[in-house]
Amino acid sequence: MLAYRPTVSRYDWDLRKARINARKHGVTFEEAETVLHGRLTTWGFEVGKPGDTRVRVIGWSDRGRLLVVVASASGARPRIISARRATKRERDDHIN
Repeated sequence: MLAYRPTVSRYDWDLRKARINARKHGVTFEEAETVLHGRLTTWGFEVGKPGDTRVRVIGWSDRGRLLVVVASASGARPRIISARRATKRERDDHIN
């Protein structure tokens, strides 16, 4: 089930998946959303299910962490799928 929060957001996400992601990776989807609105981001496409267009974004969150965020562009509103801290290789590629 997708969540609609009272705060203004351009993105949706599954609340259960958001809790699991926060426990597993230490990154909330609220923080991940700041990457999607931020500057100095790198956007690319990710393979998803047939008919599901996904983007993979690497950028800085408002907490100053370099994150990798995967979002689905299919549907009425974009939906955050996952978020985690960038690996060393991803950091090096993004910074250089």
